[in-house]
Amino acid sequence: MAFALLLFDRFTGLQQLVGRIAVSLAGKPSAGPFVPFEKTPESTFLFFGLPPGNYTIQVQSNDETTQGLPPYYLPVQVPVTLPTPNPLWPAFPDVTLADQTKQLDDPTQPLAYREQHQQATLQPSTAYPFPAGSTLVRGTVLLNKTPLAGATVQKVGDDLQYPTGSDGEFALFFTQISGAGQTITLQAKHALHPTVQQEVKVHRGMTVATNIIMAP
Repeated sequence: MAFALLLFDRFTGLQQLVGRIAVSLAGKPSAGPFVPFEKTPESTFLFFGLPPGNYTIQVQSNDETTQGLPPYYLPVQVPVTLPTPNPLWPAFPDVTLADQTKQLDDPTQPLAYREQHQQATLQPSTAYPFPAGSTLVRGTVLLNKTPLAGATVQKVGDDLQYPTGSDGEFALFFTQISGAGQTITLQAKHALHPTVQQEVKVHRGMTVATNIIMAP
């Protein structure tokens, strides 16, 4: 049966991604119906002849075939079940779950659609080529002056979270800033350390650098 995966860029909101995107099925061979056909430029991945069943779609950015380019997006996994509930739209996200009177990225779309759309939306990594004039906060989560992996950093009140890797680095972007700048509160969480909050002054169109120090 045919199935389509539609991917989006969280920074631009568009169904167009930068760099190379590798899509595979967990536990399945890289052959036959388990390898998708990529339709560009709209970042749609088409599977043909997939048997019915449960699948986990793995999405990675800039793999070993891109000559050392760092990943521009964080990896994601998308669970799907075939056949899909609506045979007229065998795709993820399922637009038949959306309110057709609203834009698909409208925050008041039905929860079922918003959850699927969020799963299919790739979050920029620290290596993402943000354009000039972007409003960013970059930094490193540290423990005893050592980068800390496994922390999540976010603006308090926002759902955009950045999970740190072995370098401890994070990057958060902001599209809605009051005036020329405003003070926000960043929060860093880790399973083994107390939560930390600190205020940061964000400036429109600029990159602000700040580190977050976590206690043992």
